[in-house]
Amino acid sequence: MNYKEAKEIVEKDVIEKLDGFSIVEESTIEFSSCFAFYYQNDTYSKTRHVMDMSVGAGAVLVSKESGEVFETGSAYSTEYYVSVFESCGDPFGEVTSTISVYGWEFGANKVAATKLIKAESGLNLRESKLIVDAVLNNESRSFTTESSEKAIEVANKLRNYGFRCKQLWSNQC
Repeated sequence: MNYKEAKEIVEKDVIEKLDGFSIVEESTIEFSSCFAFYYQNDTYSKTRHVMDMSVGAGAVLVSKESGEVFETGSAYSTEYYVSVFESCGDPFGEVTSTISVYGWEFGANKVAATKLIKAESGLNLRESKLIVDAVLNNESRSFTTESSEKAIEVANKLRNYGFRCKQLWSNQC
């Protein structure tokens, strides 16, 4: 998708529904995965006086791949929303405490991984072993830790033990 196509989508899906607003073209930013468009009321566009500015709206992201539109807010920076979008496909996604284990490297430490999953997931030894065995049979499995912070730590340890894994986002669980 190119800039012109993305702009037409924003004009149709967002701007046409807002009376007296237009895209601020000089503020548009192109990222590798999306375009970020900004809009403002027509009075501000004419006067450029800060007192005429509408506040609260964030960037409108348009996926280059799908053309999907995401209207963000002003709670976070555009760069934050884009970073999250690039990580999980949804600018409003949040990391979870769930880990997906989907592969392994030659020499992976099965015993250490099983013990780690047991200790950090609340699963019993049998359930933890079933996860590791399934992954060694090229099946993916997921489990949950006590917090998203703990999931980062556990995923790093699993990688060190020779397993491919990732922490899931809220839209991936």
